[in-house]
Amino acid sequence: MSQDIIATAGLIEVFLTSKGGVYQSDKENCLYLNFSGKVSKLSFQSLNDLKKVIDKVDLGHMCTLIEHADIEIILIKDNCFVLSGIEIIYLKEILQGAFTMFSLNHILTDCLDRIVIY
Repeated sequence: MSQDIIATAGLIEVFLTSKGGVYQSDKENCLYLNFSGKVSKLSFQSLNDLKKVIDKVDLGHMCTLIEHADIEIILIKDNCFVLSGIEIIYLKEILQGAFTMFSLNHILTDCLDRIVIY
């Protein structure tokens, strides 16, 4: 996604790598996954489901299959992802980073709330 689209759409960067990123839209109450030349609009639950599926992919087994291509097809709601082994690694990094940032935001908010209360 270009910075112009992000600015005009009011998207907030959650986590970004050179291969893609996750953006939050408070206006639409959804998340956008920019990966492999495709932008997917997802709910938080759909992004969480995608992370669970990606985390379960057995890359070792996938890469040792000689008779099959190293391709994984993942369907989440209205989104279809056809990913190679290396793309799964890149997407796993993006999703892990995004969920780490969600956790960090929750921890910071909790700490700030406690400081204000005391």
